[in-house]
Amino acid sequence: MKENSLIFRGRLFTQEELKLIRDITEQPLAKRRKTIARIVCEKLKWRSPNGQLKIIPCLEALRRMEKVGILSLPMPQKRGGYHEIKNVSAKQINFNSEKIIGKLRKEEKFQFKLAESNNEMLLWRYLIQEYHYLGYRRLVGRHIKYFVYWEDKLVAVLSFSDGIYHHRLRDNYLGWDEKKRKENRHLVINNNRFLILPWIKIKNLGSRILSQSAKIVPVDWEKRYGYRPKFMETFIEAERFSGTVYKAANWQFLGKTIGMSRKGQNYFLNGNKKYYYIYKLK
Repeated sequence: MKENSLIFRGRLFTQEELKLIRDITEQPLAKRRKTIARIVCEKLKWRSPNGQLKIIPCLEALRRMEKVGILSLPMPQKRGGYHEIKNVSAKQINFNSEKIIGKLRKEEKFQFKLAESNNEMLLWRYLIQEYHYLGYRRLVGRHIKYFVYWEDKLVAVLSFSDGIYHHRLRDNYLGWDEKKRKENRHLVINNNRFLILPWIKIKNLGSRILSQSAKIVPVDWEKRYGYRPKFMETFIEAERFSGTVYKAANWQFLGKTIGMSRKGQNYFLNGNKKYYYIYKLK
């Protein structure tokens, strides 16, 4: 590390860069935090692999800089930002459940449809909210959501997001030190939600969907974000599930976590141990 350099939000900032950022915050036109973050990203060429400015990480870095007394930011605007997540009501969506019992053919193909319109987003959110044991949580950063259809019938929903910042099981398996992790962690995406709708009774459905997702998701991710991921990862709650579906889809089991959670920059034991699985994409 360069002398007197500091790390915020996973990026190394030199003293010259910190001075530049302070100067930007003191400009008369720098009245909004998002404006400051955009200027900082442009000046420092802080971009994601697809060329987009990293506004959200920059905003977090600026907040942390202010917290330790490096600079002062304008007051956050009262409007905008994150609000309390309210449940989607059944009246807001157009959906009827239908019990489906079937058998998959050997070369069965599923239709993966991206959730994109407002109505599709509401329906996806409603199904996760009502039927997934973890419920709905707002996804921050890069992510992609799907409906999965079998013979024109909706049978599952799932989503992928940026991989976790770091984990010993994954980083040891991939041979990543800190430098390699910073360079490559965007190449890992996390299957953070996977729900077979509870009225669907089709043997081997979950593993077959996961197998096909490995071919479809990297293509869609590249179209949306400008680069192709190399690995998929997921965490399975050890007290609830064994991960049989992932094993059947040839995901590799790396071990059990020790049950840690992160809040801000701090980690604490939560006792919720999980199985970690990873899949190498072609």
